[in-house]
Amino acid sequence: KITNIFKSIFSSISKFIYQIKKGNSKYIIRLDDACETMDREKWTRLESILDSKNIKPIVAVIPNNQDENLKIDKEDKYFWDTVRNWKKKGWEIALHGYRHEYHKITKSKQIIPLHNQSEFASLSIKSQEKKISEGLKIFNKNKIDPKIWVAPSHSFDNKTIIAIKNTSKIKLISDGLALYPFSDSGMTYIPQQLWALKKYPLGIWTVCLHPNNMSMLEINKFEKFLNDDFFKDKFINSKLAIKDLRNSSLISKMYKLLFLIKIKIKDLLIRS
Repeated sequence: KITNIFKSIFSSISKFIYQIKKGNSKYIIRLDDACETMDREKWTRLESILDSKNIKPIVAVIPNNQDENLKIDKEDKYFWDTVRNWKKKGWEIALHGYRHEYHKITKSKQIIPLHNQSEFASLSIKSQEKKISEGLKIFNKNKIDPKIWVAPSHSFDNKTIIAIKNTSKIKLISDGLALYPFSDSGMTYIPQQLWALKKYPLGIWTVCLHPNNMSMLEINKFEKFLNDDFFKDKFINSKLAIKDLRNSSLISKMYKLLFLIKIKIKDLLIRS
């Protein structure tokens, strides 16, 4: 009897510690660079994995891809049927720029200073409005009404925000350096901070995957990680995410500061 009591106590303590470690963190999966010439085998494989877990990702769709690096398979004439099918089953379709073509830019001129290239940042408001309008025309032609903006290479500036407001009804941006969604300048940001699944006890984490660039080994590894009990019931969509809006979160501000310091140090090391 005493042994059973100790076993019961130990089991209760173990479960309590596990729940603390698991925390109340939530995750969003984002798939970038969907287009007519994407690697269909990899996208189909990932779609099957996500469907098996009932995970509804954000899919960043390029309206008129001209990026040679993304011309992998022959152009799929049924691509927009695929996009509409994604939407029907609850996947969230995001406007991912226009042509996915880049020009060089200084990191400091962007809202998210990750890369020195952009399709939008540093251009005039009028030029950015034209790109967004042309992208939306293609979406509308194919009966897709995007509610989310995803900038190619995370690269956009304050003029991009104005252009989005002037040309669309989009109010959500999948990007930002924070631990929880926040609002700024009339837009709601759902932070995107990860490029692989990682275990955290708190925060809302968007994991950005680029299926076209992933190996099958990486895709299988992703599937295996999804099966970890830690991630059970942790995946949400943008509607649930924005219910946890925290504009003045101190921990989010600390996270952003540390992230920017990390980028700065990395840049200094590269230059040296």
